[in-house]
Amino acid sequence: MFDKILAGNCFNGILSVFVSFLIFSCSGPKTITGTDLLIEMQRTPCYGYCPVYTLKIDKNGKGLFEGVENVDKIGRFSFSLSHDELEELENAFLQIDFYQLKNIYDGLASDLPTTYITYNKDGKRKKIMDYYGAPEQLRALENRIEILVLSKKMKKIK
Repeated sequence: MFDKILAGNCFNGILSVFVSFLIFSCSGPKTITGTDLLIEMQRTPCYGYCPVYTLKIDKNGKGLFEGVENVDKIGRFSFSLSHDELEELENAFLQIDFYQLKNIYDGLASDLPTTYITYNKDGKRKKIMDYYGAPEQLRALENRIEILVLSKKMKKIK
């Protein structure tokens, strides 16, 4: 009798741990990858006061922001863009003919941050490394994305 009770308690304990693991793993931070990813932008550090973060926006306007340093939000956060905001960004990529830009803008300069920007639309994916010498239209797009995302109300992801 005692062995059955002990075995039952052991089984219940293991089951509780397993169910807790499932609950917490399902409610963990969402990632945006693959065909859902529409825009990704990463800014890297410099020797000065440069914002360091990664942001991702999916095709439905849901976004993730991970602030590393020199930004108001440090950590992982979620945000949403409206349909109009998302459409405005997509039109901006089209206006600068993003897919026709060079993949790498690099020059003889030191201590600059690098911006990596990726656009994934209709099965076409392009990633640009912008360190130095990028066209003004690309820089303006990067700044537009940054200003828009940083202006959004964000929810901390545990």
